[in-house]
Amino acid sequence: MNRRFPLIRQRIPVFYLLLAITISASAVQAYVLHPLHLLALMTSEMGQAESLMVTQNLVVNDSELPEQTIALQETVMYIFPDAFRSEITSDVARRVHVVDRGRSVTIIDEKLVAEQESDFDRYKDIFLYNDKDLLEARLRDLGVDTSISSLGKNQGRIGYVIGAQFPDEQVPQLWLDKKTFMPFRWLLRPGPYEDPFAAMEVRYYGWRQFEKIWYPARIEYYQGEELIRTILVQSVRVNPELQGQLFDIRRLRAQYPRGGPQLPPPQDSGDQSDVQQTVERFQRLFE
Repeated sequence: MNRRFPLIRQRIPVFYLLLAITISASAVQAYVLHPLHLLALMTSEMGQAESLMVTQNLVVNDSELPEQTIALQETVMYIFPDAFRSEITSDVARRVHVVDRGRSVTIIDEKLVAEQESDFDRYKDIFLYNDKDLLEARLRDLGVDTSISSLGKNQGRIGYVIGAQFPDEQVPQLWLDKKTFMPFRWLLRPGPYEDPFAAMEVRYYGWRQFEKIWYPARIEYYQGEELIRTILVQSVRVNPELQGQLFDIRRLRAQYPRGGPQLPPPQDSGDQSDVQQTVERFQRLFE
């Protein structure tokens, strides 16, 4: 009889060890905040304002000329929480992109070329929709499942993942820094296993405070692992006076109807043809 007791005593620590592991795993899961709570913390930390004007340098790695980059000066304006305008002017063309209450227009060289946004216009959504409910609705529209959150690690950085159970990267997801709740990664479009290069994501770096607003110093676009665009912020003005007509989509549609002023047909001279091709390339950068 006495020889059985040592066996029983040896089994008890194993039982408690398994119980402790189970409790620890549950505790880790309990610390993953709900996605809506995370979005509330994020929008609160990023701050509030009535309007914003940002000047920035847009650097595009030209896929047609891999060894060259195109640098463009851009001014963007926000009227929170639902109006946005971007203006880019180069030597050959001018681009205006406006969003107002879910509608959008893109005008290039005085021609209305699109009435929907591209992936390259998405980076601003986390700033523009600076209310938890509006941002949550916007993320859902773009495919982020706002009922799921987890903890993950990307490039050595720990963050909350909204929209996926880490390490799943086959669905759109937004990553927030675990300590600051500032967004640092947005996987807009996952790439299938057979074509990871098709993935499109935005990365945010160098958050700085301007009065009561936080804004990143650098924004990068990646296709797969290739850096294709960089936004370098030069200045930020908080609460500038912005004219409402700048964001009036109805007026812009009337002023620049689709099929409006066209580019002149190419002439026989090589110079004219080069200009035409340059403008067309400029247009393809944003379509």
